[in-house]
Amino acid sequence: MVCVVPAYNEETTIGSVVKRARDHASAVLVVDDGSTDMTSRIAREAGGKVVTHIARLGVGAALSTGLSLALRDGAEIIVTLDADGQHDPDEIPNVIAPLLEKKADLVIGSRLQAENSQMPLYKKLGNKILSRLTSLACGTRVTDSQSGFRAFTREVAETIRYRSTDYGWASEMLILLSRRGVRMVDVPVKAVYFKKRVRGAGIKDAVKILYNILSPK
Repeated sequence: MVCVVPAYNEETTIGSVVKRARDHASAVLVVDDGSTDMTSRIAREAGGKVVTHIARLGVGAALSTGLSLALRDGAEIIVTLDADGQHDPDEIPNVIAPLLEKKADLVIGSRLQAENSQMPLYKKLGNKILSRLTSLACGTRVTDSQSGFRAFTREVAETIRYRSTDYGWASEMLILLSRRGVRMVDVPVKAVYFKKRVRGAGIKDAVKILYNILSPK
């Protein structure tokens, strides 16, 4: 199993994410999306394999690069994690369990299903709206369409195609895969939010995501 971590200016958290993910993965592939800090260096020192985009292309583009490289390296299962420490790498076994049990082809770590979620209220409300619309477009229930904590079988990863280079990748991927009959399930995962560094999709990004969901593919 290979873990893919898209990262942009995450020098304060990337080392811990890589070290903890290595406890569960055969390799941790960090795609540095044009960082201007020490993200790449720290990721390498923590034992990650680092690929760098010369310029910032967006999280969707970074993830696409990571998935392609993981497949090239022969990964049979691929897990994606955020680099900001929001996801707990120790939950990887729970996320990949449905794949190993042949109950799903794609697993989404749902922050909204977890008890005592730390997700800020405005993000929770926005996520619920986007998840509801994504569910309608997919024809199946998705509780956390914007989660970056996901697991794929090799067969699914080989068919992943999407146009979005920014945060729109999350919903677009699910919609396109659902139309191919890919079995998707959610599992609860914890999420940690640091008050002084809440990142992720903002209002502008949400508008783009809504446009992507509602536009015919």
